[in-house]
Amino acid sequence: MVTPRIPPLPAEEWPPALRDLLGASSQDGPGRVNLFGTLAHHPPLAEAWLRLAQVLTHQGTLAVRERELAILRTSYRLGCDFVRARHEEHARPAGLTPADVAATASPSLSLHRWHPADLAVLRTADLLADHAELPEALWQELAKRLRAEQLIELLLVIGQCAMVCTTLNTLGTPPDPPS
Repeated sequence: MVTPRIPPLPAEEWPPALRDLLGASSQDGPGRVNLFGTLAHHPPLAEAWLRLAQVLTHQGTLAVRERELAILRTSYRLGCDFVRARHEEHARPAGLTPADVAATASPSLSLHRWHPADLAVLRTADLLADHAELPEALWQELAKRLRAEQLIELLLVIGQCAMVCTTLNTLGTPPDPPS
C-alpha cells in the first residue's frame, strides 16, 4: 500500500498525554512516530493500548528473549515489516544471534537448531497466528518453565503483537523515515 488509509497525525496535533507517553517511552528507541501518529486519531484508545504495551515491555515477568522471539515470529507470520523491523533491533540485547533472528522468519522452524524452550515459544506464536488451539503437550512444555503470570503474559504478548500487526497492515501505516 502506497498511501496510508488513515495518515498519521503530525506530533504537534497529538494530545499532550500522548506526547508525554512517547517521551516517557524514549528508552524503547526510535521508529514509533507514525505508529503514535496513527493512534492519535483515537486518544483514549491510544492511551489504553500504550499503557498495556508499557506493562508488557517494562513490567512483565517474561524473559526478554522469550518476548522478542514471540514478537519476531508473530510479526513474520502476519507479514508486518513495521513491527518486525523495530523488534529486530531489540534482538541482540535479548541474546538472539543474527542467525536466530533470521530463523524466526523461516517458513520452517526445523531449519534452525533451537533450544527446546525457544521452540516452544515459537510454536505457540505459530499456532496462535493460525487461530489454532495449543495442544496440551505444548502447554505442559511451556508450563514446566513458566509461572502462571508468565504463561498469561506470553499469550497477551502474542495477541497484542497480532493486534498491532493487523492494524498497521490494514491501515498501511508507513515506517518512520530514517533519522
